[in-house]
Amino acid sequence: MAFIYENNEQIIVEIKKLMLENKVSQKQIAEVLNITPQGFTKLLNKKNFGFEDAKKILNAMGYNLIADFQAKDWQLSALFQF
Repeated sequence: MAFIYENNEQIIVEIKKLMLENKVSQKQIAEVLNITPQGFTKLLNKKNFGFEDAKKILNAMGYNLIADFQAKDWQLSALFQF
């Protein structure tokens, strides 16, 4: 599943979508992470949720977090000759 990153809330939404698609509960993921279901909810709702948090959750679900960089404007990328 690929999407253009906008903010961390979007990543949380995508994780929740994966949970629904795979019929995985927060309790199940919490057990794999060795935390309480309340701890998992706190993890998802923390202000500074980041890629490490997403990676930990996705890993518990059997997924990898893959980041890719794509030029927005081909003219800008043409300025940089690699």
